[in-house]
Amino acid sequence: MNNIDNPLSGYQSPPEEALGNFGIDISREVVEKYALKKFGRLPQSHIETNFAICSKITEETRRFMKNE
Repeated sequence: MNNIDNPLSGYQSPPEEALGNFGIDISREVVEKYALKKFGRLPQSHIETNFAICSKITEETRRFMKNE
């Protein structure tokens, strides 16, 4: 049921298993290790952490697509 005053009232987040099916680990420790290896330092801000997460997802998705 959508509420006319709130267009997102009918939003349902995807089930957790749908988010985990790709097998890309984006836990804090793993992302920090990835950033240290890839960029030479730990993320210093939320923006840098998000960039490292996106970079890791992109890289692993490309690797996955090459293997398909």
